[in-house]
Amino acid sequence: MALHEYECPACGGAMEFNPKTQKIKCPFCDSEFDVKDYVANHNSQGAAEAADEYTNQNTTDDGQQLYIYKCGSCGGEILATESLGSTKCPFCSNNVVVSEKFTGEFKPDYIIPFKSTKEDAMKTYREHVKSKKLVPKVFLDENHIDEIKGVYVPFWLYGATMSFDGIYEGTKVRTWSDSKYHYTETKYYNVQRAGTEDFDYVPADGSKEMPDDLMESLEPFDQNEMVPFNMGYLAGFLANKYNVSSDAMKPRAIERMSASTVADFKATINGYASVRPHRENTQVVNSTCKYALYPVYILNTTWKGQNYLFAMNGQSGKFVGNLPFSWAQGLKYYLPIGAIATLISFLFYYFVL
Repeated sequence: MALHEYECPACGGAMEFNPKTQKIKCPFCDSEFDVKDYVANHNSQGAAEAADEYTNQNTTDDGQQLYIYKCGSCGGEILATESLGSTKCPFCSNNVVVSEKFTGEFKPDYIIPFKSTKEDAMKTYREHVKSKKLVPKVFLDENHIDEIKGVYVPFWLYGATMSFDGIYEGTKVRTWSDSKYHYTETKYYNVQRAGTEDFDYVPADGSKEMPDDLMESLEPFDQNEMVPFNMGYLAGFLANKYNVSSDAMKPRAIERMSASTVADFKATINGYASVRPHRENTQVVNSTCKYALYPVYILNTTWKGQNYLFAMNGQSGKFVGNLPFSWAQGLKYYLPIGAIATLISFLFYYFVL
């Protein structure tokens, strides 16, 4: 199983993809190459061996088989899971890509390159925590960042034409009065909608390791910046090949498209006091699927023995994650607001009513 390695042809240093310049750069001699022009000058051809033949650590905590690859630059052994396709040699820090993970049937159609750096992720993390008023004050200072990883996450991108057929009951209400009575007239209407809607590049996470809800919360990614896949973009970052099939994730994507179709057609119904659905049917007319890698920074932190997971969209900088709640901070901010609201209600009742 060949390792595709990124060694600087000028000084031998480990080259990395630079999100700011969108080029492969050597951090030691500042040599730069366009991704499409760089050719790896060291590639090993040795097959991967199951880790249990050499070490007691043969699986990960979640039961994934570990494999050993041999670095073509220094000969060091690289321990990796079956799905990990891009990593770093722990001995010479050379960036390597397991070519077979991204060739043939596993070759992605597209990739969205990283546009932000680890430093950007750290800065955004601190700003995110500081902006949350109900987080314990000491969390930012005491929270230990275990790891920051730039990971290309595998995504399936679905396209489809969805047909829609809906029937709704709409009402229009008119009121008036005379000297004796108040009148209300309600008219009922049969409202129908039918048609099709096209969708392109609806993403669904193709990695078992990444929580689907976390990945969806990082959307949107700008697909206009997708480029044809090139392994040069992986240099310096981790990357996983998909380990969830496109067939397995298709129902999730179709469900999202169906919900959007219903909402979009219903939004065309205007001018009624109320709208109640009688029937909302969607069907898939045709569908397509592409394979892409999306850039994500993963931050694992520990505070008071509890783990907190954060993620940042490596393209847009959108940041999400779970944070601890401080009752003391909550009382500090909401007790005065509650007291003021109570006082205003009392004064209004006493002086106005």
